[in-house]
Amino acid sequence: MARRAVTLGEFLAPGAGVEPWIYTARTHRLPQLLPANAAEWIEDWAVVPPKSLLTRDAPPDNQLLANTKRFGLFGFDDEAEAVRAIAASLPKDGAPTLVLFHVWAPGDDGTPLADQLEAASGANVFWQFLGDPDSGHVLWHLDELRAEAPHITNVSFYRWWNMPQGVPEYLLFRGPLKPFVRWCRQPKN
Repeated sequence: MARRAVTLGEFLAPGAGVEPWIYTARTHRLPQLLPANAAEWIEDWAVVPPKSLLTRDAPPDNQLLANTKRFGLFGFDDEAEAVRAIAASLPKDGAPTLVLFHVWAPGDDGTPLADQLEAASGANVFWQFLGDPDSGHVLWHLDELRAEAPHITNVSFYRWWNMPQGVPEYLLFRGPLKPFVRWCRQPKN
């Protein structure tokens, strides 16, 4: 996922890098992800090293595990708080921002998430939710949101981001980019 995100980011804004965030009950900005540091960044921030049976063979903690307590990892996930924190960090003016938002364990109640998406509906940001085709729960909440609040046009869900490595990147990127480009072309109020 991180490799795909940095490749897409490089396509959209060459040299700008990707501003990654991590969330559970709290949301934290991680160090910038650039194509030049992608392998090291992934090793530090996107991989949980396997546990070893022997202490002497245990891999050293990477940055992700070293910050487990600080980030509140492996706890309750609050997508609404993540949307609020990310939206608050974005500049009010300037180029449209595409947020690739990966959902791995959606919560049961979509109301707080819907409220935050509505609060960010007038912002210059497009929320592209990414997930597993089996993440029907989030998809159901977003479909319900579209029916209840058609004025929220800056949200989409793309199911196929987790496809195997051999799939050509243009097929992976076309899906999340189409709704973003369509939204960018809409007249803004």
